[in-house]
Amino acid sequence: MRNLALLFSIVAFSILASCGQSGDAATTEEAEVVQDLPAVLVNGTSELDLSEYFMPFSMYVPDSNRGIPEVIETGYGETIVRVGPTFNMLIAEGGDLANRKNEIANDLMYKNTIIEEGDGFMIFKSEIEGSFVDPEFHFYAVKTINGLQYEFKDNKDEGPFAESIARFMVESINHIIPNKSAS
Repeated sequence: MRNLALLFSIVAFSILASCGQSGDAATTEEAEVVQDLPAVLVNGTSELDLSEYFMPFSMYVPDSNRGIPEVIETGYGETIVRVGPTFNMLIAEGGDLANRKNEIANDLMYKNTIIEEGDGFMIFKSEIEGSFVDPEFHFYAVKTINGLQYEFKDNKDEGPFAESIARFMVESINHIIPNKSAS
């Protein structure tokens, strides 16, 4: 009886072990991508391909639980990417991070404080000194994708945004997926 139980255990273990080993390369690549993403982008996001709007990349946006992704070309060379009330950014070709830093430093109405800076981006807080109005958080980023330079910024006309929302949008920009060029 004991030998039968041992034999059954070995057979069951080998069946279970073989089920987990598929060797599928695509699944392995997807797992690596998920591990490279920050926690804020792993759950509750979907990939939005912007190549239809002449931008050679895809980006992570909130999934349909937060709203339906909208991509709007403004006619002024900017494209708005919006998902519900919490994800709203402007994208345009070009951009100059040093110039934008200079602009916010010389703002006469708001006191702007850069709270985080990284490779090609900044997150800053805007507040009116002595005011009872809560501070607003903004971001600005410049990224070169497939040889073209793009600027990304919050759509402040639709704000104000909390710091966590600005950080989420920056993470989305920092993890842009360049589309493969046509061959």
